[in-house]
Amino acid sequence: MPAISSLLPRLETGQAAWSFLATRYNCTYDFALEFHIEVKLYQMRQESGQSISDYYSQTASMWEQLAAADPPLRYAEDIDLFAKYKDRRRFTQFMMGLREDFEPTRAALLSRSPLPSLDAAVKELISEENRRPHHHLSSSDVVLATPRPPSSSDRSRRICTYCQKPGHDITECYRKKKDDKRKQHQSRGILPLPQAAAVSSAPVDDPVVTVSQLESMFHRYMSQPSPALSVTSGNKSWLLDSACCNHMTPHASHFSQKTPLAPSPIIYTADSSHMSVSHIGTISSPDLTIPDTYLVPKLSLNLLSVGQLCELGLDLHFSNHGVDVQDPLTGKLLGTGRKTGRLFELCNLQIPSHMVSSSVAATTTLSPDLWHSRLGHASLSRLQLLASQGHLGSVNFNKFDCMSCQFGKQTKLPFNNSDSFSSAPFDLVHSDVWGPAPFTTEGGSRYFVIFVDDYSRFTWIYLLKHRSDLVSIFQTFHKMIQTQFSRTIKVFRSDNAQEYHDKSFLSILDSNGTLPHYSCPYTSQQNGRAERKLRHILDVVRTLLISASIPERFWGEAALTAVYTINRIPSPTTHKKSPFELLYDKLPDYSSLRVFGCVCFVSLPSHERNKLEPRSRLCCFLGYGISQKGFRCYDPISRRLRISRHVEFWEHQTFSSRQHFPFISSSMTPIFTDPSIDLYPDPVRDSTPPPSSSDVPSLVLSPAAGSPDSDPASSAPSESPTDIRRSTRVRAPPSHLSDYHCYFALATLHEPHTYREASTNPLWQQAMANELDALHKTHTWDMTTLPPGKSAVGCKWVYKIKTRADGSVERYKARLVARGFTQEYGIDYEETFAPVARLTSVRSLLAVAAVRHWPLFQMDVKNAFLNGDLLEEVYMQPPPGYPDSQNQVCRLRRALYGLKQAPRAWFAKFSSVVAQQGFTPSSYDSALFIRHTSTGITLILLYVDDMIITGDDTAGICDLQKFLSQQFEMKDLGTLSYFLGLEVTSSSDGYYLSQAKYASDLLSKAGLTDSKTVSTPLELNVKLNTTDGEPLSDATLYRQLVGSLIYLTVTRPDLAYAVHLVSQFMSAPRSTHYAAVLRILRYIKGTLFHGLHFLAQSSLELRAYADADWAGDPTDRRSTTGYCFLLGSSLISWRSKKQSVVARSSTEAEYRALADATSELLWLRWLLADMGAPQTTSTPIHCDNRSAIHIAHNDVFHERTKHIEIDCHFIRHHLQQSALHLLSVSSEDQLADVFTKSHPPRRLRDLVSKLKMASSSPPCV
Repeated sequence: MPAISSLLPRLETGQAAWSFLATRYNCTYDFALEFHIEVKLYQMRQESGQSISDYYSQTASMWEQLAAADPPLRYAEDIDLFAKYKDRRRFTQFMMGLREDFEPTRAALLSRSPLPSLDAAVKELISEENRRPHHHLSSSDVVLATPRPPSSSDRSRRICTYCQKPGHDITECYRKKKDDKRKQHQSRGILPLPQAAAVSSAPVDDPVVTVSQLESMFHRYMSQPSPALSVTSGNKSWLLDSACCNHMTPHASHFSQKTPLAPSPIIYTADSSHMSVSHIGTISSPDLTIPDTYLVPKLSLNLLSVGQLCELGLDLHFSNHGVDVQDPLTGKLLGTGRKTGRLFELCNLQIPSHMVSSSVAATTTLSPDLWHSRLGHASLSRLQLLASQGHLGSVNFNKFDCMSCQFGKQTKLPFNNSDSFSSAPFDLVHSDVWGPAPFTTEGGSRYFVIFVDDYSRFTWIYLLKHRSDLVSIFQTFHKMIQTQFSRTIKVFRSDNAQEYHDKSFLSILDSNGTLPHYSCPYTSQQNGRAERKLRHILDVVRTLLISASIPERFWGEAALTAVYTINRIPSPTTHKKSPFELLYDKLPDYSSLRVFGCVCFVSLPSHERNKLEPRSRLCCFLGYGISQKGFRCYDPISRRLRISRHVEFWEHQTFSSRQHFPFISSSMTPIFTDPSIDLYPDPVRDSTPPPSSSDVPSLVLSPAAGSPDSDPASSAPSESPTDIRRSTRVRAPPSHLSDYHCYFALATLHEPHTYREASTNPLWQQAMANELDALHKTHTWDMTTLPPGKSAVGCKWVYKIKTRADGSVERYKARLVARGFTQEYGIDYEETFAPVARLTSVRSLLAVAAVRHWPLFQMDVKNAFLNGDLLEEVYMQPPPGYPDSQNQVCRLRRALYGLKQAPRAWFAKFSSVVAQQGFTPSSYDSALFIRHTSTGITLILLYVDDMIITGDDTAGICDLQKFLSQQFEMKDLGTLSYFLGLEVTSSSDGYYLSQAKYASDLLSKAGLTDSKTVSTPLELNVKLNTTDGEPLSDATLYRQLVGSLIYLTVTRPDLAYAVHLVSQFMSAPRSTHYAAVLRILRYIKGTLFHGLHFLAQSSLELRAYADADWAGDPTDRRSTTGYCFLLGSSLISWRSKKQSVVARSSTEAEYRALADATSELLWLRWLLADMGAPQTTSTPIHCDNRSAIHIAHNDVFHERTKHIEIDCHFIRHHLQQSALHLLSVSSEDQLADVFTKSHPPRRLRDLVSKLKMASSSPPCV
């Protein structure tokens, strides 16, 4: 417009022109213009090829125009809130216009909480743009910040966001331009008149223009040539340019050295034209030294980049007189320039060489590998951040790979959360095994396995003793699924544990058509369903144990309860339905749920109480019956789990607040409870008042149930003033309960293995102090220095918890033993043999005492071995924890436990002492001492330090007990009740001998407390050999169980043949042998209280039965000998043994059995004579083989008897001496048949009955 153009030439600067125009044409409020800018902002999109910086500049200019319409704000809080609102609105508008290739970055920014600021978002987008391989040029590569013109390929890909047509963008859209002109024409009639500056008082007819028209006019005016901007082109003038990306010149002659560039950078100018760079090098002349300069042949001027000079660390001072280039470190002036119009021409410049060398790396476009190595293998994002801040110069991020970072920094890829469900039950089952737990459960388990149905999330849990038990457990689980749900598991998913790759396990999956799915090695997240379920179960287990203050050994019961409740809790994952409801399609019953660990009262069956005793037992609730409809409750007195439906609950009180759990010392760190938390509160200190005596029955507590600081002796039931008087009547269960057995394994007490472990427990500290006191009283050693040439044996503490027949703790015993295995024969020991009583002698003595009505007394010698006199010179190291040793050793005066000669020395000492009272040892059992007086007979049967005293001389027995107490430190245990693990119960009709506690402990050790029972110890006609089955990987447990079974046969003749059979494979047991042992244990569980009954009404006549199973062993075809001896009706001796040679006929096998029986018969006749029960007549031996009987009576030998000639002479000799006579008996009445082969249940029960074995203590009459 000529009217406006005429006013601009008199203005010298652009700022003055803008101020004049803004003052003249500014409108106070232009809503139409604001609307137009808002529409442009809404329609604006980042063009293809347009950088983030250019797009941001384009939108920022519109935001600045809109800022004029911002309302005035008075308060700082309003200003801050409005600034946040504007930043968020601009952030939204900026995100809307981004290209689609920035969608991942945009999505990541929009998903953050809180949202980033606009500046932070733009910064991150620029970093993402620099990272992309197709982005080669940054904004610094463009001279005067001129945008790059679009290429033909870009033009063909562009689509206008206004008219939606290809080939152009919104800035070139003819339709938009046409619409803009129409809107501008329409808006002229509604715009208010501008408030013009008061140049004169006369009215001025100024035209009305829009801001866009004003901008176009200003640009046309500024594009006209100005004298101030004109510079003569020359090859020597160097102009300083603040917008130039690099020093550049078109003259190749200026370079002292130059190198070609490939690829060649592109330089864009203000008129949208572009030029290429051919070389880079150094300018050297008398006046100028300029490194790192581009050679641009099409350029018309020599340009110096201000930014590049600043990167060298130089200071540039511009003034009206010119420019100075200065080194800030030294203050030296390096160059000067003059002002030419509005431009600055550099006259001279000399850059030092050290600046040139240090700047090469910063100014040259480098690969990121170099900076990556320099910065200690920094990540790519950190390199991009440093490059965007200008610290690394020009860095090309086209390709960047680092092998070392892959090896050293690679992490696991993230896992996507999976909320998928199977379409039907058991289409997919997840499984995992947890363990081992630091504590074994009451049943001996240390692991558990879970199976989770993916459809319903229902969980099954099974406790395991070993991980290898998984195969049998899964087989049981799969059969249950098939039977109960008529379905088959389609896919079985687990981790990569070894037990899931077992051949037998895979064969089960294969036979059922189940596909196994395994997680990758060390990638447990792929089995995440089972892993999360394990974490949930353990969280609940830990909480249950802590809340109820229950010891960690009950973690198995807590795990079973946790799974039981989890299956009945709805979850959002299962659409607010419980797993139980999804699987069974019915609601679970919540009425039976009880508080874990609460007080409960279990009704006692009638055979466990008399008419005056409490009818219930205070117990701890531990869960729900697995196969029974009842509650699992722990009985602290009998230390077993009771399963009953007759239970009353006090859910408001925990069991630990009223009763202690039996104390078990342990060195293992608890996994579920903190030792610092008082999980075992003292009932005396409990703030809850105790209930009345009518509410809670009084309990007889063992020392283990008391506090750890209590004295075991002081808490014995016999010394407690509040104990309930127990009836001495022997009770038998009703006959209708004879086929049911509800006994569980007793809790296992932990015994420390090291002095360090025991020294932290006051009970064991007291036990060790008592042992040292006893050693000092007997003057066991003298402290001295070790003589030259002598060696001292070591010593150690051995700890043992002595228990009664009912499992209660009798005392804590600490024994100091010498390490006698280091002794040498002939130097510090000679003879070592010491006799002990034979167990046949024990049974014979009980049988005689029952018939004679002799009382049985038991005494124990404290520290028996310390009474033995040590004749050899033996030195020992001081015991652990012994004070004031001062490098001295112990010269032993007494035979300490562990020395090889200690048992012999003790036996010699005891023999000499009792000889003073007129006792003589039996010639047939050296541990049996006999005294005949005018008042009667007295017998002592010694087994190391335990002895049985009996006879009809009551006064003599009392004097003997007093005498022994004077000679030794004795403990009078009263009448015989518990001897060497044998439980002896007396009644008016005799004695009952059993090993119920020993059998219960054995079942607990084997983990069979919850197993089913069987009616026979062996399958009928079972034949075991050395080849069937798989070898056991660890035979330790097998050997331990068989060894314990051998001792159990002391009172269980019905187990003799079965134990004899499995004991033949101790060296290399196999799976079939172990299965046979487990069957024996299951039979024991069903006959837990079987034992021997020695009747008082019996005679004292000895009779025998002998039998043989010819060639019964399938491996070597050797025969099995079996015999038994009864004193009247009391069984006192038996044997089941494989013969040493192969018998060629059944007669030969039977005759060898007769010979073995004859040998035992002679010994028993002599022993019984010493016990006061002489056999005045010949003893009958019953045999079911007539040929063997005829050979014994016939003097004529023939071929079949030559190889048993010695046995024939042996038996015939004693026949002639009338020591025995042979009787024929039918096989049906042959009692020894039970010792030679397996039998069906009815035949076994018949033989057991004839052997006078009782299934429980007989009732009183």
